[in-house]
Amino acid sequence: MERSRRYEHISGYSGLLAGAAALIGCTLLSCHLVPFDSRSNFVAVWAAVFVVAFAGHLVFTFGRARQRGEPVWSRQARTVLLAVLPNFGAALAVTVLVWRLGRVDRLPAVWLTLYGCGVLATSFFAPRSIAWLGGSCLALGAADLISQYSHPILMMGLGFGGAHIAFGGAVLAMEWRQARQRAFWKQVEHLAAVDE
Repeated sequence: MERSRRYEHISGYSGLLAGAAALIGCTLLSCHLVPFDSRSNFVAVWAAVFVVAFAGHLVFTFGRARQRGEPVWSRQARTVLLAVLPNFGAALAVTVLVWRLGRVDRLPAVWLTLYGCGVLATSFFAPRSIAWLGGSCLALGAADLISQYSHPILMMGLGFGGAHIAFGGAVLAMEWRQARQRAFWKQVEHLAAVDE
């Protein structure tokens, strides 16, 4: 019964892709490889990272649902979307405010904090590993917000890069372990049927 209420179309590959995109964005900004002014570079890089991560999530989610023969737009998917949307809306509003105040360096901390809250809101009906991702992002973002000095590239690298890669790896490891267990029990059932 718990399985029927859980949203299980989250792919570890989408976590790996999002994390890799964030680390590439951090590299581009820290090595000054984008040719515009600092504010334009910030917008261009993080907008591109978001688009890549979001598109990857959609592709892997659709693929996982199709592989399982389940609908993508299920009741669980709508519940997850409704849980995370307020945090994305708040992040957009605060982004506009922080941008107007000229404190772009604080945006990664704000994004991590609100993203962490949104992910934690989905953890009640998503795999348990999602709570670790949300808690990590929330802790990193909150720590950077209350810090006297901001560390925008480091926070993006740790939160959106490292945490997503760790999450993706954990999800894939769990899936591989479950697949091995299913294969083992299927073989046991086959051997038992042969003995009869």
